[in-house]
Amino acid sequence: MLLLEDREIDFFVGSKIGSFKHIKYHTDATKNNKKCIENLVEIKDLQKDDAITCMVWGNAEQTEILLARKNQQIQVFNTLDGFTKTYTADFGTGDVVGLGRYKRRLIAGLASGLVQVWSKKENTIINTGGKLDRMRVCAEDNTLFATGGEENELKVWKVGETVPVFTAKNLPHDSLQLRRPVWVSDLTFLSDTLLAVCSRHGYVRLYDTRAQRRPVVNVEFKMAATCLTPSFEERQVIVGFGRGQLQCVDLRRGRPDRVYKGAVGAVTGVVAERRARVLVSASLDRHLRVHNYDTKELLYKQYLTSKLTGVLVQSESSTPLHRAAEVKAEEGAEAGAGVEAGGDELDRLFDDMEAIGEKTSKKRRALDEVDRKRMKPSTGGSTDADLDGTRPDAASEDDAPPDAASDGNTPEDAIVQLLRSTERTKKKREKLKREKKAKSVFHNV
Repeated sequence: MLLLEDREIDFFVGSKIGSFKHIKYHTDATKNNKKCIENLVEIKDLQKDDAITCMVWGNAEQTEILLARKNQQIQVFNTLDGFTKTYTADFGTGDVVGLGRYKRRLIAGLASGLVQVWSKKENTIINTGGKLDRMRVCAEDNTLFATGGEENELKVWKVGETVPVFTAKNLPHDSLQLRRPVWVSDLTFLSDTLLAVCSRHGYVRLYDTRAQRRPVVNVEFKMAATCLTPSFEERQVIVGFGRGQLQCVDLRRGRPDRVYKGAVGAVTGVVAERRARVLVSASLDRHLRVHNYDTKELLYKQYLTSKLTGVLVQSESSTPLHRAAEVKAEEGAEAGAGVEAGGDELDRLFDDMEAIGEKTSKKRRALDEVDRKRMKPSTGGSTDADLDGTRPDAASEDDAPPDAASDGNTPEDAIVQLLRSTERTKKKREKLKREKKAKSVFHNV
């Protein structure tokens, strides 16, 4: 049997409540536990608008993360030193949908359709002509970035220019001569000339900027696509869908290739880790999953308590765990011990409290009193002991009063009296119900 060397891979995950977590994943499944998870921000300090909307690597060494929040705050996180810088993208409205770097310049795109390039001399603002869902910078040539959104076709821009160098063209009208809707939900660079996009209208397209403006490959689906990333093979992409499906799409043959199961919520982020050949995905069902690319096996699944919005995989370097979850586990154990110490006092407090269900109305108490008075004459025996001719509240017949000895009631007479008393009580209750119903306004109407 071949023993594989254990490898460590670092994941960074953002969520809708603003939490930012670091996870140390081991290829040896026995070493994966909650002690390998740490929070990089204090949960108690998070505000309502701190949701993470975008995360990308800020350098090629993968030691810097550009992180955008819903309040338009852009933070720079160093994997060793923590948060170092903060920018404010107040040049427009909407969430930050894309981040990137060109040398020392920061590029940010807003959902309203504006893209700004920060520089020391001046800031350049570009209007993309419509709503934006995604903006990405090309990894091979960081002077290029692409944009796309709802009814806003794919465009490729060059830093320093206000006119796009490439604008995609929609497919021809369908068989009914109707225009095909456009909604670019995510995009990625396969090379500096090849781009793949996915749509909420259920298509995945491949564009070649050297060949034509219209897509060279179009693959149709019946569900909305939310995210995609380049796969391990040439001209293949991994696509996540709103129904939780994760599929590998072969753009050479123009059809789906593999399906990876497990998610039940919309997939919000997916990354292909090339060294271990695994797919890392985050979804709205609060789980982080790792699939084997070749066998499609689910290798790892971790519940992270909040809806996830994105994931990054650190493959070029490694980050040690600083604040492991075991510290919080110890704090929780100490807090639990304190609760147990004060448990007796809490028990006494709850015992002294009056139960709400014990309070009854005056009419109910009056009816109960009538029932007790009517059932009192049945001294002949309403229990099994009385039917046998013995009384539980008397030691013997000699100790009983003379009237009781000469009463002459038999067990059969006692049962008859009890039944009559019960019947009279039942009739009286029904009469009260009818009177109450007659007085009701809704019944009279």
